[in-house]
Amino acid sequence: MTRPLDLQYVSDVLQTLLVQSGRPIILEDKANGASVIVPPDSAAAIDGLLPIFLSAGEALWCDATGQSFGLLLEKDLGAYFSWRVKEIGAGKFSALLLAVMEAISQATTEQGIMAAELGRVFDDAVARIQAKERRSR
Repeated sequence: MTRPLDLQYVSDVLQTLLVQSGRPIILEDKANGASVIVPPDSAAAIDGLLPIFLSAGEALWCDATGQSFGLLLEKDLGAYFSWRVKEIGAGKFSALLLAVMEAISQATTEQGIMAAELGRVFDDAVARIQAKERRSR
């Protein structure tokens, strides 16, 4: 039986990827228009924005392949958005990274990597998955 992916390794690689991109990670407050630049270490943290990056990537991967990464999140009131990564099921790290990189690409504008856009990436992928399921009935 294969083991779940190492969360700290996934976090470290995403942090490196974000730093090397040279783009700021921007968290926008849609209500008042304020923007905050999130440091790459906070963005890639297990209790930071990592759950959002991984959720968007997993939705894209599921849309493309019909497979899940086995992403498990748990409630954590001290975490960004109150969620932390609990586990990423056994699988290929390269597939996970590819999917997350695509999610980042879709959430990037001239300003930088827009964290709120990862929610749109997730929602769009889920809508496509649901449409496929409806057509197959």
